[in-house]
Amino acid sequence: MAVGGLLTSAAVAVTITPVKVELSSANPVVTITVTNDADLPLTLQQQVLAWTQVNGEVHLEESTDLLVAPAIAKIEPRGTQIFRVTQRRPTVAVTERAYRLVLDDVSAIERQSEVNGVNVVFSHRLPVFVAGTGKIGPKLHLGKCPNSAEPDCVRLENDGDQYVQVRTLIVNGRNWQQDLGAGNRILAGAWMQWTFAPPPVSAGRLTITAVTSAGRMSFKLPSPGL
Repeated sequence: MAVGGLLTSAAVAVTITPVKVELSSANPVVTITVTNDADLPLTLQQQVLAWTQVNGEVHLEESTDLLVAPAIAKIEPRGTQIFRVTQRRPTVAVTERAYRLVLDDVSAIERQSEVNGVNVVFSHRLPVFVAGTGKIGPKLHLGKCPNSAEPDCVRLENDGDQYVQVRTLIVNGRNWQQDLGAGNRILAGAWMQWTFAPPPVSAGRLTITAVTSAGRMSFKLPSPGL
């Protein structure tokens, strides 16, 4: 797991550590260190978004569940700033809850009257996971998309109480392969699905292989016409 992220441009060079926040009863407060490696001051403003996945779609909405301090901070060149993240109240949920901590660069607003030209602005979104009381962990099911009009479609469902990271997802046939992408997180109780280009007839019966943070699994798609 990466423990730091580096954002660079002509105007911005920022290091953020860690790049994922995990809160629990054993770890109720997490500190995030932001380093300004640029030659200009950097002003960051935070916002918390509740993160859900419904019917395969991501939904984000403003939330007050988490307390992040400070709310806004100015970081001098080569300086650092610590943000502390915690829950406003202890969780009673069984299922893990997910959020995005947004760190917006609002420096351009402050420098608008001072600097000519266009200022580069970044918005970095850190995933935040708050552990529930459940003990199942991720519980995955890989298979063909149910009731889908797309014949070449695969779905990965997570019926557990913790998120799972999809590291690779590949469809294989005879002398044919397609990478469906990686890096997605599937939240507890949610699912995602992918479609892929129709393979040549010579590819034969296809196998979908997923490598996730919960392990490796494969599924053979039904033969065409079944």
